[in-house]
Amino acid sequence: SLVRKMLSCVLMMTLLLAGCAKSGEDTPEQLAAVIRAEYLSLAGWSSTVDLTVSYDERVFDFTVDARWRREGETVLTVVKPDLIAGITARIEDGEGILEYDGAGLSIGLLDEEGLNPIAAIPALMGQITTGYMAQCDWEGEGEGRLLRVLCRDPELGEQGGTEYTLWFRPDTHALLRAEVSVAGAMRLTAVLNDFTMEMTEDDTGNHADLG
Repeated sequence: SLVRKMLSCVLMMTLLLAGCAKSGEDTPEQLAAVIRAEYLSLAGWSSTVDLTVSYDERVFDFTVDARWRREGETVLTVVKPDLIAGITARIEDGEGILEYDGAGLSIGLLDEEGLNPIAAIPALMGQITTGYMAQCDWEGEGEGRLLRVLCRDPELGEQGGTEYTLWFRPDTHALLRAEVSVAGAMRLTAVLNDFTMEMTEDDTGNHADLG
């Protein structure tokens, strides 16, 4: 909606301006702005993602090999459990259309917008780059401290719709884990292992392992 886009743009401009501070003095909001700008310039990333999906009394665990591309084909392949290993979802040029190789995953949707567990992985990128950041703060202490970012629809308010919580390493900016909740109920948790960013040709460190 127009209101949501305006709020997101205002927040992004505020964070980018605040991000001009020295890196050693970053607030959570400033670091979130820096990470947003960096992820906007990514050519792609890859990770092995451990997913836990909850539908109240039913819980599913599986692992996906994720290879996200800004241009071209994003490929998500189930590697565990063995029963559904090899199922592959392909998304072409960010269109958000999933085409499965082999049998489909019929474990249900996460929310009323049609979000499914596999589509939730590329959906995380949409939250990082354009989502409304409702809250940014530190979690943990010392070397274990992480940046926590909560994204949601500003028109729906707290626990009023689908919310994404993202955790990043402050030093490498790697996405470590994420949670998706719907109307306050946890529906999906994701742990990203060996997270590797591929920068565009204009940036340095084309193949930086940020896991």
